[in-house]
Amino acid sequence: MSHHLPIFEGHHLPVAGSSSEPLYAIGGRFESPDALVNATQALSKAGFSCYESYTPYPLHGLPQVMGLPKSILSLLVFGGGVSAVLIALSMELIPTGIIYPLIVDGKPTDLSALPQFIPIVVALTLMISAITAVAGMILLGGMPRLNNPIFAWDLFQSGASRSFFIAVESHDPKFTTASVTELLHDLGAVDVTAIHQEPKDPE
Repeated sequence: MSHHLPIFEGHHLPVAGSSSEPLYAIGGRFESPDALVNATQALSKAGFSCYESYTPYPLHGLPQVMGLPKSILSLLVFGGGVSAVLIALSMELIPTGIIYPLIVDGKPTDLSALPQFIPIVVALTLMISAITAVAGMILLGGMPRLNNPIFAWDLFQSGASRSFFIAVESHDPKFTTASVTELLHDLGAVDVTAIHQEPKDPE
């Protein structure tokens, strides 16, 4: 695969990043959410699987069109909540009822004392569930990642808050520069750009 300026219909494609670096993706900009959803659906039907859609706000139905599986984040949060309940009850019931069964002001040391432990259980459950949600969101989203080659695309930087973008990555099994470029043009992309990796800083 050429790492220089790709050619489509006799014209050089605009290049983002460094043309001396490997090609990361072919990106297309769309002006409406419907155009993006239609283009995404066409890419999926054409057999492409390694691409990303970028929108300024969530689009209803886009994850289904892309064939994205349901996130496991809710299961992670549920697991964190259950773990928090078990940890809190263990920290309270074991010392109170088994290790140091002291009766203070007539308070029971068996399970009938459970209501007095509810505030601690609720507080720890909320805290661990929130931490699990934030950490899971970061890790499942592929972060921390300090940079992405698409950030070198000037149109993406200036229009991310109002335009809609698709980037078909070069490691997709069906990827060729010419076919992806032609397909994005046919799907209504108003701008198509070859996105290259950015040069690495010298050691």
